[in-house]
Amino acid sequence: MTAKTATVTYCSSGNNYEENRYAYSDTVNIPATVNYNGEQYSVTSIGSSAFSGCSGLTSVTIPNSVTSIGDGAFAACGGLTSITIPNSVTIIGNQAFYGCSGLNSVTIGNNVTSIGNWAFQGCSSLTSITIPNSVKGIGQEAFRGCSGLNSITIGSGVKNIDSQAFAYCNELTDVYCLAENVPSTSTDAFMESLIEYATLHVLTASFNAYSEKEPWKSFGSIVGLDGTIVETPKCATPTIALDDGKLKFSCETEDVEFVYDIKSTYSVHGVGSEVLPVCQCTVTVYATRQDYDNSDVATLEFTLGADGDVCDTNKDGVVDVADIATIIDKMAGK
Repeated sequence: MTAKTATVTYCSSGNNYEENRYAYSDTVNIPATVNYNGEQYSVTSIGSSAFSGCSGLTSVTIPNSVTSIGDGAFAACGGLTSITIPNSVTIIGNQAFYGCSGLNSVTIGNNVTSIGNWAFQGCSSLTSITIPNSVKGIGQEAFRGCSGLNSITIGSGVKNIDSQAFAYCNELTDVYCLAENVPSTSTDAFMESLIEYATLHVLTASFNAYSEKEPWKSFGSIVGLDGTIVETPKCATPTIALDDGKLKFSCETEDVEFVYDIKSTYSVHGVGSEVLPVCQCTVTVYATRQDYDNSDVATLEFTLGADGDVCDTNKDGVVDVADIATIIDKMAGK
């Protein structure tokens, strides 16, 4: 037999008596079951706007029978100071606790899978929040304007963080992200939260991944969850080869750019009727890549002599300044 279920809809019922009753009540204990016309119903959800605007509400007990908290269920309950969301709940709806400015303690059960848009927006008294590993997505502006928030722990299961989810949390000092793979995160997720002065704590093995992606890379510092300070990776020192008159650079670090400099000194020595032009070359190069430290500088020095096969580039039988200039351009890949 299918179990009969009920939804709590106190203030959204449109009954003035009920609205007044809960607008001035200090505490509410939502029952796990209700009797209606002699039959028992299990309370499985708190309906949309059920307690919205109940300014006198300071304490709510949600039974383990509840699996969802509807849109705006506790919106604008400014007197509410703490809430424990039981493990039975899987969904926190849009604006569920929107504007609960007095809310300073929130415990989210470990079976919640999604936190709706604007769910805790404007909860300015909240100083810390732990999002359990069960949560897959954090909605748009979910914690926007939680101006007292200084510590956030994001569970390992989070896959998506929507636009401005933690915007205007300008007291933020520490964010702990337990996800091994960087969540798909809107670039404005921490907008105006001054994360350039905050510390991001991640798995040491995931350091490079977070340090390469916005907005995570914009944190003032990124450290391991155990407190280990992970150094920024450094590009490997490149190698220089002179092959068929051309300089070739290579590096073990992928996707680097090479910054090089070529200096040359040209001189001519003569003995009788023989003229010997000599070019002394010094090549320096280092590798660079975004979010990596530059490599050490590699240097190669070599001399170009009067060997006609090497230096007489225009094959006119004379090695002169024009030939040396051509060689240098060729080495530079021009």
